[in-house]
Amino acid sequence: MTAHVLHGDGFLVRQALKRLQAEAGLEDLLEGNRHLLDGRQIKEGELLAICNALPFMDIGRLILVQGLLATQVRRAGRGRGARSAPSSSSTNGWRELAQAVPAMPETTLLVFLEGPLAETNPLLRLLRPVAQVQELNAPAGEALARWIRESAQEKGASISPAALASLADQVGNDLWTLDQELEKLSLYASGRGIEERDVKELVSQVREANIFAAVDAMIDGKPALALRLLHQLREGGREVSTIIAMVERQLRLMALARDSLDEGLAQRELGQRLGVTSQFVIRKTVDQARRHSWDDITWRYNRLLEADLAIKRGRLEPDLALELLVADQAGRGRG
Repeated sequence: MTAHVLHGDGFLVRQALKRLQAEAGLEDLLEGNRHLLDGRQIKEGELLAICNALPFMDIGRLILVQGLLATQVRRAGRGRGARSAPSSSSTNGWRELAQAVPAMPETTLLVFLEGPLAETNPLLRLLRPVAQVQELNAPAGEALARWIRESAQEKGASISPAALASLADQVGNDLWTLDQELEKLSLYASGRGIEERDVKELVSQVREANIFAAVDAMIDGKPALALRLLHQLREGGREVSTIIAMVERQLRLMALARDSLDEGLAQRELGQRLGVTSQFVIRKTVDQARRHSWDDITWRYNRLLEADLAIKRGRLEPDLALELLVADQAGRGRG
């Protein structure tokens, strides 16, 4: 086995991770042989110790590290000022990791899960010689149309050009949502092709509006409203994990928008930076980012990650974790 860096669009990163697990035969591991680590908290020594351990009654061990590469650069950037470029000094505490990767047990599969990274990212440069790197960007234009057609086919449905255009216009290149909507549309069409009328009937901006409103309510100290909006999504069949992923995406977009505004990036260029095409999403995200500092957004993002990890590690029931998250976020909003 080996080390991998998967960075880019969250949906494509997760799909690539599933393929890696299947290829390595690590889809059904014992709990003790699977580790999900927070890159914002993990230290190099801890990570090396986990990676060098041998599997217990299994063929291998899966080590997932979320957000390490982006976090190290962000810490360095905050220390020097928002407009400074990251330097190799931000990798000083992680050089031993790159040196240790080739000597790790063959039973260890180490995977770094990241959002979009710059080619100049110093940790990425450090790991590139010893890890397999995949840059997985969300498709756009004709590539997005091809992705939608192929995804529909995988779900046993065809989609007309008009329906495809309507779906892409409403959702943009949010692949998580596209996948969910195509699943719903293929079931609704039930053996026939997906038509534009199906998209108009089933797909709308209600989901986006509810998420923006819920995030607004949380950060403005209105827990009752936030819970009501999120419960509406639950009643609509959304799993808590999906809702948290939706909120995580919006906080991540807020962070990117806040950083872009600090850099003086023109609003017309924000869509490309955010990786979205919907003007509705861009406009609402910029409005939220302008009302909150970088430190506030970072604090909220970290609390969200803690809630997500608590669910995945079985420390909290999903619905309770969601309610506690809302109370936590709204409490800061009132402060």
